[in-house]
Amino acid sequence: MVKLVLLHKAESIYEDELDTSYDFPRRYLNAMKEGVGDWVVYYEPVKAGPRGYFAVAKIVDVIPKPGAEGRYLALIEPGSYLPFDRNVPRLLNG
Repeated sequence: MVKLVLLHKAESIYEDELDTSYDFPRRYLNAMKEGVGDWVVYYEPVKAGPRGYFAVAKIVDVIPKPGAEGRYLALIEPGSYLPFDRNVPRLLNG
């Protein structure tokens, strides 16, 4: 089991569909393959917005992204994307 935190920025070059797929570059391929069958946490980086940690989902497969050399898709198990009732901040009292 591997622990993965997936970074998501709305204005990213990656074409994430949070409830169906996560688009990522080759350098993360091994870690993502190890994450198949596991739950992941979604995180919005500081420069992207205020949310912090905002959802979980389960990866069911990793495939090459059609038409995008060196990019891959982590496929999300249908119905497993679960946004938090409240976002979890990056820092408490900080």
